[in-house]
Amino acid sequence: MNRLNRIYSGIKWLSCLIICGCITEFNAPQIDGMADILVAEGIITNGESVITLSRSVNLLDDEVNFTFVNNAIVYVECEEDESRMYAEEYVFPRFNGRYLIHTGTLNPDYRYRLRIEIDESVYGSDYTHPIQTPEIDSIFWTKRGRGQPVNIHVATHSPDNRVLYYRWSYREDWEFQSYMYHDDYTNRCWQMAVSREILIGSPERTVFGRITDIINTVSPSSAKFSSLYRITVTQNAISKRAYDYFANVKKNAQQIGSIFAPIPSELRGNIRCLTEPDRPVIGFIDISTTTQKIQYIRPQEVYEFQTRWECRLYSIDEMREMYEEGPFPEHYVIYEAGLYVILSCVDCSVYGTRPKPDDWPN
Repeated sequence: MNRLNRIYSGIKWLSCLIICGCITEFNAPQIDGMADILVAEGIITNGESVITLSRSVNLLDDEVNFTFVNNAIVYVECEEDESRMYAEEYVFPRFNGRYLIHTGTLNPDYRYRLRIEIDESVYGSDYTHPIQTPEIDSIFWTKRGRGQPVNIHVATHSPDNRVLYYRWSYREDWEFQSYMYHDDYTNRCWQMAVSREILIGSPERTVFGRITDIINTVSPSSAKFSSLYRITVTQNAISKRAYDYFANVKKNAQQIGSIFAPIPSELRGNIRCLTEPDRPVIGFIDISTTTQKIQYIRPQEVYEFQTRWECRLYSIDEMREMYEEGPFPEHYVIYEAGLYVILSCVDCSVYGTRPKPDDWPN
């Protein structure tokens, strides 16, 4: 389990995917006792689509891991005009197993399917009309009181009640600052994260077909809220079959306690091997348009400041008392003549930073 977690934890960069209306990664579930199984995940959507391919590898008799599948030929095929949209090769050099397809505008009257060619084997899904995804009504947050978590909600509905199943993903961007200011160090930093859970919902049993779900929960003392926080939510309408598939995967993972838990082999989704029909395949490829909405949260609204007791100035005498053998540890730096401070208190980049987003508002 941990090995798979570590493999996928490195795949966090999805900025172009979110901006262009693509999917957030889905960590393929483990298949107990099965090896050499192709795992395909993704959503064919307007703009750009990303498909992730991996393969199960039996490391031990009771342990299954995954390796990324590279050098596959991946494309979307249109039934009506017989056009093919091929994935770019090596588009994600750091993130093996990912294939980017420029799908452009999907015609709602046309049917599309995914095809995957790996050596002599051909895999694919059925032709399907793209589901038209409604706009997100709103993104908002709630907080019961001091010390309580910040719950971020998404609210949506289908004006014609045709869409009954949804899947969401999100990207978080936040600015944070060093605890103490110093001219010689980085005082403003930015970081990001993407959703890791299966986020699905249905308004089948709600009033007027409207659904409001919590999609993210953050501690009020998190550095995410210390300066400015932004969440970009991506919404896709999905089919009943896709909803049932992901609901079963999520339920099974919750029962075991991990998203990487084994799943029953019958939950194989809608991908099949065309050249060898009896060969099992795991995963689900749905086809739908994508909508997005952005929400900002400012620190004065939710942030609960926590004092960093270690972020203070230390005199030379205090340093010598703590480290009489010398030299002083590298994580202490000179703040001004005769005074030292912990580096992380004056340099926020110690915790990691990314370039400031081009559209950042302040």
